[in-house]
Amino acid sequence: MSILFEGISAGVLRLEVNDRKAWEKNQRKERIINIAKKVFHRRGFDGTTLSTVAEAAGYNRRTLYLYFRDKEDLYLAVAQRALNILLTGLQEAAASEGTLRGLARAFFDFAVERPDDLGLIMDYEARHFNYLKGSDDTRASGEYQAACQQASETIMALVTGTIADGMANGSIHTPLTPRQLMLILWGQIFGVMQVLRIRKTHFEKAFGTDRNHLFACFVAMIEAGLATPAPSTDHPPKE
Repeated sequence: MSILFEGISAGVLRLEVNDRKAWEKNQRKERIINIAKKVFHRRGFDGTTLSTVAEAAGYNRRTLYLYFRDKEDLYLAVAQRALNILLTGLQEAAASEGTLRGLARAFFDFAVERPDDLGLIMDYEARHFNYLKGSDDTRASGEYQAACQQASETIMALVTGTIADGMANGSIHTPLTPRQLMLILWGQIFGVMQVLRIRKTHFEKAFGTDRNHLFACFVAMIEAGLATPAPSTDHPPKE
């Protein structure tokens, strides 16, 4: 009987040791991602190397290769975090309000609270996001590329679905498809937030308003424009 108990105890001990090692490995990976995020924000993708991240983390470059295939893989791990945070905010807004205004406010809050992550997402979309669903051109393979692609597609589907609902209930009038309108609105809101992010110093003094009010006016203009049926573009307007 004692031999049986000893065997069980040894097995439990091995599980605890394995769990501890797995936890430590995950903590080390999370630390590397945290530090890499700061380095990418400071130096940009092109100015960052695995050596600079390893040096900032206090590891050698070989340690980073235990967790990431290359610099791009590490960059995508950082981008995945930013995308997931944005996605969570948008999902919460969709669940509580389900309007473009609610999604816009969630995006604004994300951009104001996490301006560096906004820049990271913009850079990710330019470098890595595959807009043609089902295409073989993924530019990079691996779990982080797939996770980023999935998060981006979920965000797009969330916005597109909200637009489709607005078109169905008559609050949105547009000759565009939901996906086409989503692209225009996505570009507009990114552009506005980029301007607000760049010109945050002395903003009220320079423009006579604060960023919250200006953004609210921007959203109201978009809503007013979409609430009015757009003129047909099939024929030029009569003089």
